Amino acid sequence: MQVSFDVPVPMSDGTVLRADVQLPAGAGPFPTLLQRVPYDKNAPAIRDGALDTTRAVRRGYAVVTQDCRGRFSSDGEFTPFVNEAADGVDTLRWITAQPWSDGNLGMFGRSYSAFLQWQTAALRPDGLRAIAPMFSGANPARDWFGGDSALEWGFLAFWSLRHLVGDPELADAVLYERDRADLPPPDGARLGQRAVHRTERLADANRDDGDRVGRGSLPSWLAAWLDDERRAAAMAELAAVCRPAADVAVPALVIAGWFDLFLRGTILAAGPGAGPRELIVGPWPHGGANPGVFPEFDFGPAASGAAIGLTDRQLDWFDRWLRSTDDSPRSAATWFHHGRGWMSGSWPPPQDPLRLFLGADGTLSDAAGEPGVTPLDYDEADPTPTLGGTTFLPGLEVAANAGPRDQRSLLGRPDVLSWFGDPLADALDIAGNVRCTIATEAGPGVRWVARLVERGPDGRVMLVADGATSTPARAADQAGNAAAQIALGPIAWRFAKGSQLGLMLSHTSWPKHRRWITDSASDTMRKGTSTVRTGPASWLTLGGDA
Repeated sequence: MQVSFDVPVPMSDGTVLRADVQLPAGAGPFPTLLQRVPYDKNAPAIRDGALDTTRAVRRGYAVVTQDCRGRFSSDGEFTPFVNEAADGVDTLRWITAQPWSDGNLGMFGRSYSAFLQWQTAALRPDGLRAIAPMFSGANPARDWFGGDSALEWGFLAFWSLRHLVGDPELADAVLYERDRADLPPPDGARLGQRAVHRTERLADANRDDGDRVGRGSLPSWLAAWLDDERRAAAMAELAAVCRPAADVAVPALVIAGWFDLFLRGTILAAGPGAGPRELIVGPWPHGGANPGVFPEFDFGPAASGAAIGLTDRQLDWFDRWLRSTDDSPRSAATWFHHGRGWMSGSWPPPQDPLRLFLGADGTLSDAAGEPGVTPLDYDEADPTPTLGGTTFLPGLEVAANAGPRDQRSLLGRPDVLSWFGDPLADALDIAGNVRCTIATEAGPGVRWVARLVERGPDGRVMLVADGATSTPARAADQAGNAAAQIALGPIAWRFAKGSQLGLMLSHTSWPKHRRWITDSASDTMRKGTSTVRTGPASWLTLGGDA
């Protein structure tokens, strides 16, 4: 294998990006795989995080790993998302002109590197035959930041400051609270709260100090993201420059994780499009090596990315489209079902949706029962903590606060409502979408956080899926109720015989979402009570296209 480091790649505007090029032994030319990253191409966990590049070279592929514009070895100014499609096309054009490339090109990578695959492929550049986006769809305003549900404040703060801000002193001060002693320690359920709380102070300071804080400064795009008054316009601008996944004509092998923050957007991107799609979903969070192991739950050795052979799956995919080696029929989707293991077919599989109503007595039942009203308290000075789920918080590389976690400590809090069904007479398999409808008198913009849980005979209340939304800004019904629609999943889960299916509801999940009951900060820490209308007005739907 021959490796060339920091090879200059000129863009059409004259900016020079740099890439490492790995070539197989032999004269070539070779089919070529491109990965473009904003997190330092020299880091092994970045270079090989989605696919083992050494194994790709041994399979006869040239591999090009490039730092994005304005990141690490590459010149230019970095503005997230904006230049990636054009720079991707320019880089593919450059590869095609190299003597070691045979002109058959593929792209791979996860997270941000997956997003830019969708954007580059949507421009339909010559020579691009297939992509393998892992852990991202094509619309970050919606899929990353919660544009159609509730603001993912913890992700916004942690990702932008840890991974994107170029001022180490500012990042250190923001993330580690060097100047505050009155905040809770960053452990257990409160992991990450220091970082998010400090970022809230930073956003406040931006408005007062011309987007500068202390000895560091914020890029204009980040200042707008953090500012409650400017965020909506910034997200609208971002959405406008992103092309939909449906525009992508090349074949796409889409890889998702059940506990990835970007799960719903990734699966949406795997839906019908201009080109062939295949989907793989495992019990994985956003960061780390996809082992299927969480601090409080282990899906078993067969659940890992290594066990299913994610690298070989991707290389087989590229063989098919770059080398035309395999024309056999393939399943549209492969997913890990807790309780049944790996399964294949179409996603979601056929299943009649199950509707369960929220009773005034705290029960979940297929019978609607009598109408009722249940109060739900909130206290922004003591917000409901985040315990696992689809998160992107400190410790993400080892899923420290992601995936299935025991929610028992939340039961009995005045700011958490819960409903549980009877113990199951038989195991219940649910594979498909999960959604709940909450009727409420709460005003527009009030956030609702829902958690789907399984309470076992041992008393553990394990989180299966979670989601959030805000009360819609639209006319209420004659009784003054608005309906909040909360998407909690898709899931593929077996609720064990003797266990109880449950739903938990709160206004906050901090630091995944903001401590306030709205996505915008308040000058005060409010405390109060809202209501949920139970009986026929509020329900949980599981399975199918719910």
